[in-house]
Amino acid sequence: MEPAGGGGASPSVVVTARSPNREATAAGGKPRPSSEPKTKSGRVASHSQRKAKARRSVAQKYKSGLSSSRHGGGNAPPFEVVQECDVLVLGSGVAGMTCALEAAEAGLRAAIVTKAEASEGSTKYAQGGVAAVMTDPGSGGGPVDRRGAGDPRDSVSRHVEDTMSAGCFLNDREAVEIMCREGPAQVDMLRKIGVTFTEDAGSATGLHLVREGGHSHSRVVHAADATGAAMMRALVKRAAQHPNLSLHENHFALDLLTMPLANGEGVGCYGCDAICAETGDHCRFVSKCTVVATGGCGQIYPSTTNPVVATGDGIAMAARAGAAVEDMEFIQFHPTSLYDPARRCSLGALGSVFLVSEAVRGAGATLRNLAGEAFMAGYDPRGDLAPRDVVARGIYDQMRLHGGDHVYLDATHLSRERAEEEFPHISRNVRERLGLEISQDWIPVVPAQHYACGGILTNTEGETTVRGLYAIGEAARTGVHGANRLASNSLLEGLVFGRRSVLNAIDYVVGVHPLDLEAATHACPGPLTFPREAQHLGVATASAGDAEAADLVQRIQRTMWSRCGILRNDKDLAAGLRELEAITREIEVELKESGCRSLEQAEALNMATVASLVMSGAAERKASAGLHHNVDKPPTARQLATAASREPAAVGAADK
Repeated sequence: MEPAGGGGASPSVVVTARSPNREATAAGGKPRPSSEPKTKSGRVASHSQRKAKARRSVAQKYKSGLSSSRHGGGNAPPFEVVQECDVLVLGSGVAGMTCALEAAEAGLRAAIVTKAEASEGSTKYAQGGVAAVMTDPGSGGGPVDRRGAGDPRDSVSRHVEDTMSAGCFLNDREAVEIMCREGPAQVDMLRKIGVTFTEDAGSATGLHLVREGGHSHSRVVHAADATGAAMMRALVKRAAQHPNLSLHENHFALDLLTMPLANGEGVGCYGCDAICAETGDHCRFVSKCTVVATGGCGQIYPSTTNPVVATGDGIAMAARAGAAVEDMEFIQFHPTSLYDPARRCSLGALGSVFLVSEAVRGAGATLRNLAGEAFMAGYDPRGDLAPRDVVARGIYDQMRLHGGDHVYLDATHLSRERAEEEFPHISRNVRERLGLEISQDWIPVVPAQHYACGGILTNTEGETTVRGLYAIGEAARTGVHGANRLASNSLLEGLVFGRRSVLNAIDYVVGVHPLDLEAATHACPGPLTFPREAQHLGVATASAGDAEAADLVQRIQRTMWSRCGILRNDKDLAAGLRELEAITREIEVELKESGCRSLEQAEALNMATVASLVMSGAAERKASAGLHHNVDKPPTARQLATAASREPAAVGAADK
């Protein structure tokens, strides 16, 4: 694919006539850290002969090891296209788009690889908004708002404390402070590139700010009730026009390219292998650094608000590459997905349910059980605006007590005019799906999987435990969410850490040696490999369906909901681990014997991998906290006291 917008600085494409019998080689050298001395031009000083010799030595050892592997020799598939770039971003949501655009603006050659259209992903469906204190002069978000929407008592420090409290103080405070402090400037960036947020003429900031669950003040910037879609329109348009950025849509990333480092200390990442779902062409993307921004893993559950592309691919690839993954047990179930029996997701089929934004409760809506009783005050003094984990468990308990499969959200205090003005997207969908008016009828709602608070372990600059590999957005475990994500902090996290990862990558890429990139071009592929005779999948094969893979997905989803849902126990978690291990073994045996037969099978492996990470994290955690509620392991006294006081406290090993 030619880079969008043209221009000589875009990623280079090399069409190869690679022999399937050609042996793979790898330099495996370690990129020089950004702290090494540089010339005035910013380039790393010349490498010593000793390091070059070490690089060649590792290359020979790696080459010898590959010649006898199952991927070497005649089994290695040809890669029709090898694309080289400075920064490869996997995923095109708010985090990936922000990262790629920042890299392109900095003069780096950037490429985005995404498994569907660029606009498709969880960001597009985000309704609520971006939590950012636009009224605190210390945040960079403009003047203090003394009129209308903004609360002059709000501050970045209050946003930090709300985030820490929602996360049961298992968050990384430094990461939280960075996110809350740098967020307002990123909102300003979105306004500059054309995102039109809902305005308020009586506000000094010009923005209409709303309050959502867990927030102590009104601070959520929004575009009516379709904020994510508004953001994606502006980001995709800008990306398509940038001369330093190429978009590769409908490309399924198979595995990361990794090679041993010259010093023998682990591996480095140099891109990924992918397959085009439209043509069946195998593509190799060779990059100086790779950023995983593939979103979450909602499809491992039978009912999720996530789009069908959210199968945990990036997290699974990173885990196979040796990157540390943490806190996957903290799976958020949104309290209020629309209960629509006619459109419920069926086991084994990838699909999503419609979300009713938390902003509706922020506007005063009340949750009621089947008897018509408001019940949340009995679970938390914050009532309907308690954090999501508390509300979801409250609803789950009411469903159990009353024998129902849903509760109601009562927003009838809203006038029809206000409902249409503030929640046009929700009003239209509820009307079209159920024939109800949210200003006149109670809305049936039920919890559904919504967000993964854990992921690939990173520092505050997006670096993972694998050199040259970064992770951002929902795929990353930055530490900002702790045991539960505060409402409207997800888009904020993607914006802030998408930018921060590039600031680090700018220094990193100048130290990557050309020999490493040359070696990566010919390195052997990872575990997910299609046989040569099936290399041209084409649209029909990619979309025709794989009945065996669908059965595997059904088993994964059934196991996750029955063993690792809203409420958990030790017996179910142990059984769930055994069930997922059996599923994973089935897939791995077939891959080893005959290679991958379909994209659905590849997704099934990724889903099994991520499901196992969620299940094992839940089984290993010693005490309940936030989204992880194990009836056999209650919260520690320290956690309960800390949450009640809303004051930060150190968490010891016993709490993990």
